[in-house]
Amino acid sequence: MPLQTDGELRVVFLGVGSAFTRRNRQSNFLIIQGSHHVLVDCGTLGPLALEDIGLSVSKVQVYLPTHSHADHIGGFEEIALVNRYISDSPSKPKMIVPKDYQDLLWSKSLAGGAEFCEAAQGRPLQLIDFFDIFRPKHTEIFGQKLLSYQHGPIELGIMRTRHFPDSAISVDEAQWCSGILINGRVWISGDTMFDRDYPMSFSKTSEVMFHDCQMFQGGVHASYREIMTLPKEVRAKMYLYHYNDNWDKPETWVQNSDHFTGDPVKDGFLGWAEQQVAYDFS
Repeated sequence: MPLQTDGELRVVFLGVGSAFTRRNRQSNFLIIQGSHHVLVDCGTLGPLALEDIGLSVSKVQVYLPTHSHADHIGGFEEIALVNRYISDSPSKPKMIVPKDYQDLLWSKSLAGGAEFCEAAQGRPLQLIDFFDIFRPKHTEIFGQKLLSYQHGPIELGIMRTRHFPDSAISVDEAQWCSGILINGRVWISGDTMFDRDYPMSFSKTSEVMFHDCQMFQGGVHASYREIMTLPKEVRAKMYLYHYNDNWDKPETWVQNSDHFTGDPVKDGFLGWAEQQVAYDFS
């Protein structure tokens, strides 16, 4: 997989599966345009998923973590250590991360395995010893507050989502988690409970949408059943990803009372998102 295009925007899912998938890789994805790229998340299977397409954590040099579940940041210790101690790259990898989440990511997740590898100028290591930090800025779209970062031709909107804990009734009560709007054209929900206003708002600008989806109802992800309640004109723009391993066995999760088939194309979606497929936008 080349980390450049002839100018078109490209989105490639390294995986499309849920946290504990066995049939797919985890839902981490590359954004590539021209000579610029960003890997959004790198979970426990992320380094292997990069190897699947001929890349590695030393070749990918720009990262954006969305939240601290292991299927999304479980590979970041390897990224940090490989680039500091093994890679022959003269520069550190880059991370796009807001200050508040940077502190949580380091202190609650990554410091345990990386902080005491060595002393730097008489102090334990910090995230900045492993990554150059790119800081997104605050902005607003459709009355919703979000962060934005311009990486070459790639414009990233970073939206808070209501993912966990399951008791959170707003993003203000939820732990840090985010979705991504790319160039104002491609919306990727990120991990989220079903929040109707969220896809409805961003459907106004998005040409294509990718929505987090699980087969059962409850917990901290949107269910197929809930996403089916979106208007047909919104579903018609939408692929589903982050799905469970029984996605292709609808008889195990579609109930007799459901008014859908479990085949997303028949149910008005664009389909299941596929891993290692280039979604190109000219």
